[in-house]
Amino acid sequence: MRRYGGVLLICKETNNFLLVKRSKLATYPNTWSIVSGEIEGEETALEGIKRELWEETKIEGDIDYDFFEINNDLVPQFSFYLGYCPKEYTPQLNHENSKYGWFNMENLPPNLFPTLYPTLVRIY
Repeated sequence: MRRYGGVLLICKETNNFLLVKRSKLATYPNTWSIVSGEIEGEETALEGIKRELWEETKIEGDIDYDFFEINNDLVPQFSFYLGYCPKEYTPQLNHENSKYGWFNMENLPPNLFPTLYPTLVRIY
């Protein structure tokens, strides 16, 4: 069974969170989402999420990860993590995403990934 995971990166200083706009080459193109992807081989969910964060944004380092939930609404076995970082990083996006932004619940972008808003409501 394929496994997937993602991380909502939250800045400790501002309480804003990072969202990326999926490119036209990605699944669910032009939607705003968390950094996510497939967990490969023998990786743990957390290892896969850290790898995806690096591949998609080049962000790594001083991040505290907390498991949030398994969400099976659109994708089976999706491990959702929260990642707490000290500052709002400037991502170096790969081909999977076209834009990024640091948001909060009062300034969400349009066209969110289908299951993201209810998840954000549970978090905040």
